[in-house]
Amino acid sequence: MGREAAMGGAGSDGLGLDGASGEECAPRTAGVTEVSDEGSCATACAPSLAPDALDADEVRAGVGDGAFAEAGEDAGADGVAEVDEGALPAADADAEAEARARALAEHNALARVFDDVRAQSASSRLVTPARWAEIGLVPAHLTPDEFEMLVYEYLEDDRAARAEAAAAAAEPEPAPVFRTATRAVGIPAFLRSADEEPEEPAAEEAGEPARVSQDEEMCEAGDGEPVGKGDAGAVSGNAEGGVVGTESSGDPGGASSPDGSGGAGSPDGLGRSDSLDGAVGSGGFGGSGSVGDSDDPFAGLNIPAGYRLEEIEGEYVLVETGEGEDDVELAIDCEHIATLVGAHSYYVYDRSIMTDTYAHWAFLAAEDDRVVTFVECVREDSRVYPRPLAASSLKNPPFRMTDEDIAATWEAVQASGEHPDVERTVASNGDVYFFSTNHLSPAYAASLAEWDAVERRLHM
Repeated sequence: MGREAAMGGAGSDGLGLDGASGEECAPRTAGVTEVSDEGSCATACAPSLAPDALDADEVRAGVGDGAFAEAGEDAGADGVAEVDEGALPAADADAEAEARARALAEHNALARVFDDVRAQSASSRLVTPARWAEIGLVPAHLTPDEFEMLVYEYLEDDRAARAEAAAAAAEPEPAPVFRTATRAVGIPAFLRSADEEPEEPAAEEAGEPARVSQDEEMCEAGDGEPVGKGDAGAVSGNAEGGVVGTESSGDPGGASSPDGSGGAGSPDGLGRSDSLDGAVGSGGFGGSGSVGDSDDPFAGLNIPAGYRLEEIEGEYVLVETGEGEDDVELAIDCEHIATLVGAHSYYVYDRSIMTDTYAHWAFLAAEDDRVVTFVECVREDSRVYPRPLAASSLKNPPFRMTDEDIAATWEAVQASGEHPDVERTVASNGDVYFFSTNHLSPAYAASLAEWDAVERRLHM
């Protein structure tokens, strides 16, 4: 085959036509070496020859048979896979409902965790994350480790938010005000000049009538006449008469009787008028003008979870909502929840129920490092109170050490040589005490130990 046939009869415009399909080959670029044989031309025109590998009818047939369609999709007449548009919104709705269910499960799990922490703190026990899986508080879609981190991060975020809110609410301290004297101070009157004489307040010229006019304005009666200007019977000698505020001017029954037993309209004989009941019913306690009145008469009612208040035939009754306990969002209260981070996990307690000092002791006992626990307890008693630590106190919760444990721990402290300040003293009755020389001298520690073990009981 000659060069002309191989190139498909290339013209002067630099374009070639493939002999089989009639399609144009790629344009030749200036400066490119010309093709010299049939094989190199086929290689050069490979993109234009590719459609010949598969017939167009075969491609359409393959698409129609579903060879190029994805699983679960139907191919149309034009070879394009058809997608069910109605299935997408349903899938999104299911995913959104599942996300809401998971968020509610996590929210309620956190609320139950903090409730359990308060119950355990009341029993003088710290809570570890391992407990939540044991009592079934971990949501089904989370692992125990994931839920452990969820609780810790929630507490950290809540603590940071509260600290930020407290800082924002804190008012800056007011600037100090320095007062200076505006007139002569400490100078006798006969030595003062005329311009140094203090001016008397103008209010003294008016005297008592000024206050009377103000009282009249504040205590004006309902008929527009100030008290004191109308009938003398408008003011009752009893305090209740003023509170009720009824129109008693001109009514002799509203005034007190001469013998002090009350008027004719006071059935209890204490000078109180019958109009008190009317005042209570028309705007007093529970009336339309009472302080406790609100739009919702059941605002303070605690409705159990899974129920709602509904009016049926003029009466309010509790009706089940059909929701389970897990479908109702619980309230989260973690204001006083605190954490202590240990070597392998963290511990949780409620500061409003358990003191920080006891929580620290329980933390040391739970970490099960008896030497550190022993040394810190000895130093704390010597520093805070100050007093030596009785060895018998280590038998109490949360330590619960035996006599053998205490003796072994003391031997370990001596053998380590890392705590030279911790020493031991014995009272006359044989009771053992430990103290720190950083805060107590040996003589003072021995005296306090003798008092606590022997002398204190003699004075009881």
